Amino acid sequence: MTSSDERRGGMESTRRVAIIGAGVSGLACIKACLEEGLEPVCFEQHDQLGGVWYYTDEPRPNQGATIYKSLVSNRTKEMMSFSDFPQPKEAPPFLPYTQVHSYLREFADKFELMKFIQFGVQVQHIWRADDYTTSGKWLVRTAPVAADNNRNTSPQTSLFGSVMVCSGHFSKPFVPKVPGLEEFTGVVLHSRDYSGAESFKGRKVMVVGGANSAGDVAAEVAQVASVVYLSVRDGTWLFPRLAQGGKPRDFFIQRARLHLPEWLKRVLLRRQCNACLDHDNYGLEGCKDPIYGSTMINDEMAFRLATGKVVTRPVVERFTRTGAVFTDGTSIDQLDAVIFATGYNVAIPFLESDILPRDVGDLELYKMMFPARLPHSSLAVIGCVGTIGPIFPVLEIQSRWAALVLSGRCKLPDPQSMQEWLRSNREKCKSKIGRVSLMVCTLPYCEDIAQEMGVRPSFWQLLLRDPYLAYLVYFGPAFPTHYRLVGPHRWAGAARHAKLAVDNTYSATKKSAQKPEHCFSTKVTIVKVMFTSLCVIALGIVIGISY
Repeated sequence: MTSSDERRGGMESTRRVAIIGAGVSGLACIKACLEEGLEPVCFEQHDQLGGVWYYTDEPRPNQGATIYKSLVSNRTKEMMSFSDFPQPKEAPPFLPYTQVHSYLREFADKFELMKFIQFGVQVQHIWRADDYTTSGKWLVRTAPVAADNNRNTSPQTSLFGSVMVCSGHFSKPFVPKVPGLEEFTGVVLHSRDYSGAESFKGRKVMVVGGANSAGDVAAEVAQVASVVYLSVRDGTWLFPRLAQGGKPRDFFIQRARLHLPEWLKRVLLRRQCNACLDHDNYGLEGCKDPIYGSTMINDEMAFRLATGKVVTRPVVERFTRTGAVFTDGTSIDQLDAVIFATGYNVAIPFLESDILPRDVGDLELYKMMFPARLPHSSLAVIGCVGTIGPIFPVLEIQSRWAALVLSGRCKLPDPQSMQEWLRSNREKCKSKIGRVSLMVCTLPYCEDIAQEMGVRPSFWQLLLRDPYLAYLVYFGPAFPTHYRLVGPHRWAGAARHAKLAVDNTYSATKKSAQKPEHCFSTKVTIVKVMFTSLCVIALGIVIGISY
């Protein structure tokens, strides 16, 4: 539909959904729209799907966050699965980026999503249609990205009933304004532009940041550099991927733990972190909250700190021509390079600022998704969050809920209720981390959205139907597939996969000749008998007390 017929949308445009970006969020949105009978049209400015998970040696034009050659996922493959499309058994527990991208391609092929994606098309602007007040429709102006001088790059404007923004908000690298930085004569780059450690061999390097990217870059560069200084603002909590016995740490994300008091969660997390490395002894102290403070998932950092290959430093006060001075009065001279792993600014330039403000503190997204002041719920922002926990489940649950809202099967509350939620969320953020934030804890957030959708599994209902499944869902790892057990678009294979998910995590590393299915069936029988017996005993006690 071109600009000449913008006003002729009529009924045919009502169910058309513009999806911006073909990364993880975009793929999940296409599938969710198809499940709801909507008509998705996905615009991807690059020539490949996968977003940040598609590696190139150099950042592509207008690309935000990037990955580097050595990147391995921080979460297990089961926590990085779509809820009805398990990762392959031959995949290791933690995936290199190449396998994550292959999985996304397989997902797109399985559900025939590719035909809904227009590659090499950039979204220039999105604004309200002339009849938006009554229809809630949107106009989307796009233009092909010129691959050569012969390609027509004339803009085209199309009418859509709704929009799902899946382009990610990590598109504008943030570099703090530190006095003297412009006079520093060494190499200065953001982690977005880091591709490998080779160029830092034998050099003195400083990495600024306290989260995952800072840890990955510092640990890798330390293998070849003479020394790496890690400047952390308020300390950070170091979490290895693996806990005792090699158990993946994200297996501790369990529904049973949701009901623990906050103080007890903090105590348990501190003990887990300090079991790996005493944070006071290695200069990581300062951040007192292991839940909402700065965290770093890294298996190598403890050893790098213990061998002096990485040395912690506080905040940089100022740079000199050849070094840096820190807030504790210490300094570094003859510094060769500075790598800022300091995150990104919110940047979705094709939306007007009254729809999505540029400042995080001004964002008014109900449940981190829907602009609360718009009169229609026809625009959803997917993935405009940071997560304490796996991000795949958050992106998918957002996509599914948004599709239900856009199709009319789920309704948002009235504007006053949404404003009350926003006020409450701001107060919680300020009390926990001192500022308004885009961070959410994965499991509590997913449970909240799942309740809105009607896909949150009920322990008591599962207990009557399948006691072993109820036990796994409540006391085991909270896998994404649990959100396909009940409600809209349930998956017939969800229950079986929920019982096999732990075994599937280790399937590529086990050497036993015994088939996982046989092990699984034996475990099911034993645990089911034990758990059912306990439930019967507990029920008998309750009945006895009541009489």
